[in-house]
Amino acid sequence: MPIFKLFTNLPKSQIPTDFVNKILPVLSRTVKKPAHLFICMVSSDCSLSFGGNSTDPSAVATLESIGNFGVEENRIIAKEVTEFIEKELGIPRDNFLMSFYDKRGRDIAKGGVTRFPAT
Repeated sequence: MPIFKLFTNLPKSQIPTDFVNKILPVLSRTVKKPAHLFICMVSSDCSLSFGGNSTDPSAVATLESIGNFGVEENRIIAKEVTEFIEKELGIPRDNFLMSFYDKRGRDIAKGGVTRFPAT
């Protein structure tokens, strides 16, 4: 159950209504997990300061997954997601930060059940 969360200071009116559907193929391809497993959320109109500047378009993202992260994998994911964010939302790459969280099965539950036995 990979989870992508994007927080941006862009107003909701500047986020394409199909944004979450458009980013799913990028996430699925780079994280190497089926698109139907992803949860993707966007929070717009956030109070966000990037280097002391709160007026330029900026965003912060987190990506959580059970596995499929590593030095090379994260480089590929970061590059492709950053390019997508810049193209779709007009947020300059220098105003976009992404954090990766490699979870264990015991850390994620759906329907009241953890995904896998504790590891």
